[in-house]
Amino acid sequence: MTFKQISSQHAHFDRFVVEWTNQHTRQGRSIHCRKGCSGCCHLAVHATFPETISIAANLSVSCKSKLKNYINRLTGILPELRELKDYLKRHRQELGPCPFLGETGECSIYSTRPLSCRALLSTRPAEWCTVDFSELTEWDKQAYKTGMDRQIVAWPTHFVAATQDLGQKLEQDLLDSMRHDLGWSLSGNFAVMVWLEHSLQLSTMATQTEQVHEQLTSSGLGHRFLLDFSSEPTTAPAPIQP
Repeated sequence: MTFKQISSQHAHFDRFVVEWTNQHTRQGRSIHCRKGCSGCCHLAVHATFPETISIAANLSVSCKSKLKNYINRLTGILPELRELKDYLKRHRQELGPCPFLGETGECSIYSTRPLSCRALLSTRPAEWCTVDFSELTEWDKQAYKTGMDRQIVAWPTHFVAATQDLGQKLEQDLLDSMRHDLGWSLSGNFAVMVWLEHSLQLSTMATQTEQVHEQLTSSGLGHRFLLDFSSEPTTAPAPIQP
């Protein structure tokens, strides 16, 4: 899939978001996402590999430095991770924000950000996007639950379900196209894939499935919490290492 096709897909998704949000606000409801409210930028961002290629080819000096520092911090905690929930929690609390977050809380790659970022619309004020629910009191947890419209959100989160559903469908379309064109597909941690494309130029390996797999494994970033690599005739993504 070409950059032009991905841009068209992103534009289609953005139009859906605008239409959905307009209808949502006409009903007297609010979406709380604003420029500078960067709580979601501390989450582990999942994306498809095709979305990373053009970003990796146009990294600024500042982004390269931030990306390298992020990878170093991430590899430092990988040996200690045993469960997915531990990875997600430590990512949020210890690794710092997305390497593409600007100094004033703006996204430096906003126009080319992945589908998963576009899909994350908050129905609660920004402070809820950084809450650790394991640390809330029972009263706060109950207040959170009762204040949620489960017909709108992707329960148990407070993020909009409709945009996430479409984003996941379009992501799957990208992965299906990759497997059809190249015989392999890759998804996972967005920053990690940008770094791998920048340092290894995986996209130039085209249909060399075994070589791609070897590069991912030897990179030290082929962790089951970070990357899902799939090749024909596999029908579902599989972790690179157990």
